[in-house]
Amino acid sequence: MSVRYGFVYLDKIDMKIAMMMAMDRNKLVGREGDMPWKIPSDLQYFKRTTMGKPLVMGRVTFESLGGVLPGRPHIVITRDQNWQHDGVDTAHTLADALAIAGQYATDEIMIIGGASVCAEAMPLVERLYLTVIDHEFHGDRWLDSFDWQQWSVDTEENIDETEQGGYKFTYYVLDANRHESLHAT
Repeated sequence: MSVRYGFVYLDKIDMKIAMMMAMDRNKLVGREGDMPWKIPSDLQYFKRTTMGKPLVMGRVTFESLGGVLPGRPHIVITRDQNWQHDGVDTAHTLADALAIAGQYATDEIMIIGGASVCAEAMPLVERLYLTVIDHEFHGDRWLDSFDWQQWSVDTEENIDETEQGGYKFTYYVLDANRHESLHAT
């Protein structure tokens, strides 16, 4: 059985579609185009997890990075037909971005935001790397497309950085609860 998304047959992409996100306990993920928290150890975890993998993101998320992150292909989704940036592949739909990402030799495509890209991609995601910060922040973007019932916990690591003036948070690696894979077996 072939699974089609846009013009892309997902079973022809020989890698998992994964997502990496951080959210607070209310599913808040952003404020004014950036994250509402600064957690250096989570940024290090992001770097370790995404290194060498194609990153799919919206334009605002890309601009919040401050430039191209080394060691990872960047595919930016934008509606602006004229937008371009050195070192970045540009796509105008999620299907375009997945097709471009599928050309890289790696085991996972990493979707990293923003909230609207995540909402569109969530039904396609097979693995979710999720950091949950045990705190309530103020912001304007939520990961409403995330539902705990649709996921099984593969690994869970609790971190407490409160003694250093930080937060308590948990790294989860979640696998989608699906009866059939997006890939042919």
